[in-house]
Amino acid sequence: MESFNYYLKRRKLEKLILTILVILVIFSFILSLCVGAVDIPLNNLIAVLLRFNPNESVYTKILVDVRLPRVIATLFIGAALATSGVSLQTLFRNQLAEPYILGIASGALLGVSMAIVFGIAHQPLGPYTISFMAFFGALFTTLAVYAISKVFGLKPTSVLLIGLAFSFLLSSAVTFLEYLAAKDIHLIFAWLLGSFSGIHWIHIKIMAIVIPLGLLLLFIKVKDLNAILLGEDYAKQLGIDVKKLTQYLIVVTSILISVSVASAGIIGFVGLIIPHIARLTVGHDNKALMPASALIGASFLSLSDALSRVIARPSELPIGVITSMIGAPLFIYLLLKKGS
Repeated sequence: MESFNYYLKRRKLEKLILTILVILVIFSFILSLCVGAVDIPLNNLIAVLLRFNPNESVYTKILVDVRLPRVIATLFIGAALATSGVSLQTLFRNQLAEPYILGIASGALLGVSMAIVFGIAHQPLGPYTISFMAFFGALFTTLAVYAISKVFGLKPTSVLLIGLAFSFLLSSAVTFLEYLAAKDIHLIFAWLLGSFSGIHWIHIKIMAIVIPLGLLLLFIKVKDLNAILLGEDYAKQLGIDVKKLTQYLIVVTSILISVSVASAGIIGFVGLIIPHIARLTVGHDNKALMPASALIGASFLSLSDALSRVIARPSELPIGVITSMIGAPLFIYLLLKKGS
């Protein structure tokens, strides 16, 4: 009876925390829309969003053409990276695992570097060519890691090691292309550090389909992920096919990460640090951990992007600089607090 009462109290607490996190997402969304090179007063923001102001104004153009797609992208990508981080940390039973551990980020950066070095950065898809090359590079890496891992039976440890090997290999190839790029090396660094400045509504249309679907596909596997936490043998006793689960998670997380990197570049620490923060709030049960990570990741990245636009305005800092400045000290603090 006591355990049942504890379970009910725990569920109520989790619902309360998730409600607070939803409010935090709404707050970060509004704040991010308001601040930037040009601050937009809250009353003007509400007027534009609710279409109380039919006249075209400077605020309307800034919000509709620039800031709204950008902020929506931060929410989508923050949720995608954080949730992918939870899934991979659980699958590999390694709390240092993060979304880029499978070499996907290096593959995407290699695609971008090739586009720049070979002079096709704006052909044949115009400004979206680099995004396409990033997605193609990430997808190619995923397929390569998957194909080789399949030889070893798709064991989580094998996938992890092969992903790391590909990451090192592709990083060396990127370094070589950076040497060849010379005058255009700053374009590669821009992708390496991440930025939302190039986000357009076409990116949002893709994200609006892929990311919610990907998150849903991860959420429906929370019971299997909880079983994996107790070990592969325990999961197999419950009738879970670890090989198929590994295959499933690799495919879904790879698509989420590929779309994220192709849209905004490589953004560090979100997929690594956010799952740890979420565990401190709701515990290790993936039923609550997964949505909590998505909400915290969305808020964190949205607020980080807002900060990147404010610190050095009217210019802006790369988003990766902000997430690293916040994430690295926070990660060290969590390590010290846990004592391991």
